[in-house]
Amino acid sequence: METGWMGRYRPLVAELVRHSNITQRLSATRFSVADDICLNSQEWRVFEYILEHSDDDAYMNMNMISERLGIAQSTFSKIVKALCAYGLVNKYQTTRNRKNILLRPSEKGLEVYRNYSASLNWNTFEAFFDELESFSDEQISALASALRQLNSRLIRSREPEAELELKL
Repeated sequence: METGWMGRYRPLVAELVRHSNITQRLSATRFSVADDICLNSQEWRVFEYILEHSDDDAYMNMNMISERLGIAQSTFSKIVKALCAYGLVNKYQTTRNRKNILLRPSEKGLEVYRNYSASLNWNTFEAFFDELESFSDEQISALASALRQLNSRLIRSREPEAELELKL
């Protein structure tokens, strides 16, 4: 079958597909971030997001985080449960809406992140960043925007259709 519809973007699409497959394959692999704590890459990314946005209530709502990270709510709830069980994250209810659960890193979480991130192997991203070095900030922003548009379209194309209304 002809894949010419991708035109000059075919090499980029091929690498996006490969990247997606590699990250999916590695997602179940657990790694030690502290003596008694092993996380998988998805748990680590959620934890890192919570740390990065801990001062902004608009981005700390569980539903908002799962949406922004593109993680199904049921999967996200399991991840949060694990992070809370490890003592890395705390859940808080708002006084106005008890269903609105906000997440904050715990003191233990901050310490674990500081210690582990200091020992991270930056070589994983070094070659990637080197390749992007010649890009201007505007070009990097445009690439990020293009990926954001693709992700939005992918999510919308996979959403279930509205339920059919049945009449007697």
